[in-house]
Amino acid sequence: MLTVGEALRSAARRYQDKTALVFGAGTMTFAEVDRRASQFAQALLQAGVRPGDRVALLLPNGLEMAVAYFGTARAGVVAVPLNTRWAPGEIAFALADAEPRLVIADGEWATALPPGAPVVTAADWVRRVDAAPADDPAVSVAETDPCVIMYTSGTTGKPKGAVRTHRSNVMVALILVTELGLSADDVGMALLPMFHVNSMWFVTLSLAIGATCVIYPHRTFHPGHVIEELNRRQVTYSMFVPSMLTFLADAAERGALDPTHLRVAMTSSAPLDEALRDRLLRLFPRAGLYDIYGSTEYGGVTVIRHRPGGAVGTVGWPVLGQRIRILDEEGRDVPPGAVGEVYVEGPTLMREYWRRPEETAAAFRDGFLTVGDMGYLDPAGRLVLVDRKQDRIIVAGENVYPTEVENVLLSHPDVALAAVVGIPDVRRGEMVVAVVVPREGATVDVAALEALCRERLADYKRPRTIAVWPELPLGPAGKVVRRVVRERWLARSGSAPGTVPPGARPD
Repeated sequence: MLTVGEALRSAARRYQDKTALVFGAGTMTFAEVDRRASQFAQALLQAGVRPGDRVALLLPNGLEMAVAYFGTARAGVVAVPLNTRWAPGEIAFALADAEPRLVIADGEWATALPPGAPVVTAADWVRRVDAAPADDPAVSVAETDPCVIMYTSGTTGKPKGAVRTHRSNVMVALILVTELGLSADDVGMALLPMFHVNSMWFVTLSLAIGATCVIYPHRTFHPGHVIEELNRRQVTYSMFVPSMLTFLADAAERGALDPTHLRVAMTSSAPLDEALRDRLLRLFPRAGLYDIYGSTEYGGVTVIRHRPGGAVGTVGWPVLGQRIRILDEEGRDVPPGAVGEVYVEGPTLMREYWRRPEETAAAFRDGFLTVGDMGYLDPAGRLVLVDRKQDRIIVAGENVYPTEVENVLLSHPDVALAAVVGIPDVRRGEMVVAVVVPREGATVDVAALEALCRERLADYKRPRTIAVWPELPLGPAGKVVRRVVRERWLARSGSAPGTVPPGARPD
């Protein structure tokens, strides 16, 4: 059976005394995780939670959060991980939407829950699990049963709950293991917060194949802490966003990071530029560098292994079992090279948006699912992402995709992060503005960036102004949240729509 609980049970039979999970000074063997998952499931049943009920998890990174994924799955209960960075109002929205039978919350957040929420503190829940029997609860769980409801990051509006089945989650793990060549001999590190779908898949993948999974032990991302963990645990595979990879390259260059252990470096959320790719391939000669495209709703869709002098700007070919179509606004297939909306069909898709039948119907077309990304297929059949449909900027009738402009800005060696957004303009509809963050120790020359944009971009795509900020707002996956950048831009500029903020270039 392709269920999350069975994946753990199978691994525990083969790798009983091997270390499965590491979190700071704490560790658990495969047998311990398996036993703890059964206790967790038994405690849920004792609390009156039944198969099919939802249980919200408002917990920090840790061994208990990892166990919770397997324990809820073994009980046939639907886990609802909640973003610990959300404001109380955002948490209240998700709880009202999911209607969980139980909320297991760390003490830090338990007091901020809405009145009447069926909350159990994490400390109390640990005591209940400790007292529960370790026997398998023997709940019948089907592959097609819902396993989790993962709320989208909300970069384009209010979060929606993506209902993912046991089979779809296990298939994400199996496909990536096949594509990347991972095995029980590897040591992985889950860097992102564990309420994020990326870390959920990462833990599931690692334990399903008998690999050791190191959970990042700090609440906020800090390059020095990541480097420390990579060295200490001799990590062989992990998933990074490009901004993290820049930090790793810097550390390897100054001798702070041993590059010999890393064997598989995955990146997602934004395409790599050629300079960073070549730098990483030089500094980590043993590592395969892979771009992976996917989403909460899709699972993994495409993959490409980067080579010196290879293609850039593409996220690769569809992985085993996935099919891609590029459709226009009328739902017709567009020719190769033409930009359209990306639709995906395969075994890793979500089942539906929780309690949103109209939005579910709008997202699916003939069994293919879209999350609103725009792209095209190149002559080799590789997917090239242009941008999210919702982030598209329309300047005097011309489409501008922020990622294209951001990649030009990121190609400058002094730029660590970049965000491009559209600001209302009374004459052109919208105008393009950009914000950049300098690399550590560097100073950004705005005039040099403007010259770079003039060299590489059509006039309507060039930012009207480029601002330098010390930081940019990042979502849980490490992606820049353009919506927040836009809001902050308008607040800082104090400009009415259609006016150019101070420092902007004239027409």
